Amino acid sequence: MLTTLRISGFAIVDAIEVRFGPGLNVLTGETGAGKSILVNALHLVLGGRMSAEVLREGAEEAVVEGLFELPPDHRVLARLRDVGLPVGAGPAGGESAELLVRRVAARGGRGRAFVNGALCTVSMLEEALRGLVDVSGQHEHVSLLDPTTHTEILDAFAGLRHAQGEPGPELCGVEPTLLRFRAAHAALAALVRERESLAADEGERARRSDYLAFQLRELDAADPRPGELEALEDERRVLASAEKLRDAARAAEALAYGEEGSASERVAQAARALAEAGLLDRRLEAPLALLRSAAVELEEAGRELGRYGDAVGGDPERLAVVEDRLELLRALARKHGGSLDAAIARRAAMREELARVSGGGERLREVGAEIDARAKEALALAADLTRARTEAARVFAEAVRRELDGLAMGRCRLEIALLAPEVGVDVGGKLLGPTGAERAELRIAPNPGEPLRPLARTASGGELSRVLLAVKRTLARRDPVSTYVFDEVDAGIGGAVAEAMGRVLADVARGRQVICVTHLPQVAAFAERHHRVEKRVSGGRTATAVALLESEEARRGEIARMMAGATVTDSAIEHAGALIAAARAPTPERGRRAAPARAAARRVSAEARDR
Repeated sequence: MLTTLRISGFAIVDAIEVRFGPGLNVLTGETGAGKSILVNALHLVLGGRMSAEVLREGAEEAVVEGLFELPPDHRVLARLRDVGLPVGAGPAGGESAELLVRRVAARGGRGRAFVNGALCTVSMLEEALRGLVDVSGQHEHVSLLDPTTHTEILDAFAGLRHAQGEPGPELCGVEPTLLRFRAAHAALAALVRERESLAADEGERARRSDYLAFQLRELDAADPRPGELEALEDERRVLASAEKLRDAARAAEALAYGEEGSASERVAQAARALAEAGLLDRRLEAPLALLRSAAVELEEAGRELGRYGDAVGGDPERLAVVEDRLELLRALARKHGGSLDAAIARRAAMREELARVSGGGERLREVGAEIDARAKEALALAADLTRARTEAARVFAEAVRRELDGLAMGRCRLEIALLAPEVGVDVGGKLLGPTGAERAELRIAPNPGEPLRPLARTASGGELSRVLLAVKRTLARRDPVSTYVFDEVDAGIGGAVAEAMGRVLADVARGRQVICVTHLPQVAAFAERHHRVEKRVSGGRTATAVALLESEEARRGEIARMMAGATVTDSAIEHAGALIAAARAPTPERGRRAAPARAAARRVSAEARDR
């Protein structure tokens, strides 16, 4: 439970510390005194977003701290250990652990979050503290007007999803039916979209297939090879210059080897002249070897030039063929990427694409088979959800109706209608939405003789507040949250209904901690711990202060103020005492005492209006 909330430099708060206890804790005060500031601060402790805008004028930083006392085996402590955050020990000798959460927002800087003194991210904090406290805001009952929330409420009651605060599948090791259905539905929806895309693109695929086939026929007919363009260009140059090349080769052959006085002949003469001299001086052996080698190479070069001169020739037919091939390859290069290598790569890519496009019909058949398999799985899971929701809807509606009976709505009829989803995937004529084959809608008939209608079209503000509390009360039996916070959820009600709501809140507080912000004296009378929130002006500045009303006199005075307004009379104080006594009386006596207390409260309120 939450034991302490400490706030400084926040909104219109200088520095306050509020200590809470088990059971029903009530916060009262004039409108605008700052009661909801405490709830907003608690939101930050639980991982809400914090910005420098919350700083009090003149403060350099805003600090919000929450101290919780939890059982050593609490799931929140387990989550903290999992992410490496410290878990504090409880009071000496106690069987509990303490959790201190601190949020800081500095002017001009980023906010920081701490758990038991260790720095952490806000996302880590929010995930770790999920389900520690359930906060119901003064406008939360409006969310009941949105039918999409009704399915979530029913599923939480039926155990199809982990309710707020319950360990998710990652912690309990069990994958809820709803999560398995959602996975099957998502896969099914993706396959249906693919099938629709394949069917819609069939004409386009046919056109694309024809285009690719035409392009490939042209490329396959040419059958270009890597490096072919460069080789053909070399061959064309030779063919076009055949006569010049032949003349050059024959002239070189004559000078090197063929004619009288050629280089080969002169080198041979030099070698013979040096041979005799080499017998006299061994140092001439090396030059002589080089001359003999040169003579052999000149002779070989001459023969090679002779063969080249005989072979090279102008072949007009071959030149025409080469030039036609070059023009074809250059055209393909321009058409498919600017180079022959690009055209060859494009040819391979088009073959792959044509195989894919041509296989569209086969993929369409494959998708159809996959859809059948996924649809069968989704339908089976949806049937499980339908059975669970049908039974849970009956039990939940009856449980909420019983709670409404204690909130002066005993004649109200209520049911959870299961309707077809508004959007989804059509499977054999059955529509499957993201949450199953149905959606829940809460319908009520507040008065006898009226037909059941959707909650949004029927309930008044006061009725919505009571329905919200009844729903919370019903879910509480399956909800492990140890602290409930109600921020003016009693708006729009009064009189006997207010006393009934106070009794229900007190009943909820028997099993867990309840913190309630209220303007109703009938609710405040049930408090086990009563705080008064007020504005004080000091030094020309307004600040919020919180006082614990420990004495009976202080409690009677505050409840009398809530009944009578600014002028508190002796009669109002007397009747406030009667309200408190009626709230404390055992259940059998409470009804007898409550009636005169309520009548007195009405008289005091009437006197206040007359004044």
